[in-house]
Amino acid sequence: MSMLSRLRSLLGAPRTGGLAADRGAPARLPSPDGLVLLTRPHGEPEAQLLRQILEDNGIRSMVKNRDAVGVDGGGWGPAWAYELWVLRKDLRRAREVLALDDEAGGAPR
Repeated sequence: MSMLSRLRSLLGAPRTGGLAADRGAPARLPSPDGLVLLTRPHGEPEAQLLRQILEDNGIRSMVKNRDAVGVDGGGWGPAWAYELWVLRKDLRRAREVLALDDEAGGAPR
């Protein structure tokens, strides 16, 4: 018996992992507090400007830099690396405030 198997049996964990549906649990709806991608701005200055506009309208958001090298170096990353995320419950209003198309990551109208 491997160490991992022994640990699982001691903790009472199931032998096989997987999704809740695989274990017979009911499917769950997405959380309204889950983060969703709003748009992909063209660089950090635009990302921060859009984030500030949302904040001024009472919508919390987060800028994410997907370029690990740029983040590690402490500088700005490439323009393609930025994403703006909001809470699922605020998605519709955020699109309206920024005048974005309905498609995820849509461009301003």
